[in-house]
Amino acid sequence: MTHQRLNRLLSLTALVMLLAGCSTAPSPTPPAVSASPAASEQVLPPLPDGRRYIVDPAASHLRIILGAEGPLAALGHPHVIGGPVIGGTVVVADRWQDSAFRLEVPVAELAVDRAAWRAAEGLEPDVPESAIRATRQNMLGESQLDAASHPLIRLSSLEITGPEWQPDVRFRVTIAGETSVHTVPVALDRDDSELTATGALRTRFSELGLVPYSALGGGLRVADELRIRFQVKAFTDDSP
Repeated sequence: MTHQRLNRLLSLTALVMLLAGCSTAPSPTPPAVSASPAASEQVLPPLPDGRRYIVDPAASHLRIILGAEGPLAALGHPHVIGGPVIGGTVVVADRWQDSAFRLEVPVAELAVDRAAWRAAEGLEPDVPESAIRATRQNMLGESQLDAASHPLIRLSSLEITGPEWQPDVRFRVTIAGETSVHTVPVALDRDDSELTATGALRTRFSELGLVPYSALGGGLRVADELRIRFQVKAFTDDSP
């Protein structure tokens, strides 16, 4: 191989790796589920009477794990997104099944690929800062989470069933103007002053009404499936 051809090959490889770090073109595949615009504007009923807990964002955590897929998936890498970003209110009613919550996640406060998070997921912890910045910029952009127009992810309970210590929670989430409904089992621990809810959920971009990103003609794309883990810690107003 001549020196000139080798330089061209290296340049092409560098371009591919740059694109793999953070996709910039929308996938042509439409979402399987997309809420009507009116769904995201529904007026929620008031929270019920009961013991009110206020979520402490600093003590609550969100993790979203995204993978890569496609023929060129080996050129990309998974991402871990999240942070201490969950806020809102939880009300435990006298009749347990009447309990409810309203939660919010400020989109602009989501962090990307912190080394400790990646290590905890069994991923290579070190990602170039330039790749992290590019990924976050894409994530907040108009074609993905559109943080400028939709600064909050909103979650609200619809139905709570099962035992209090491990209920199944059916809830509505509105993200980037799209609304969808999901059910997640939650491990719950609470007393009169403190509440901790922990759970995990597998869902898909298509179920959220969103479109994953792709690059290189669709050869490298963000996987449709995403994994979410959370811990919500909340305290009553009279907690010490």
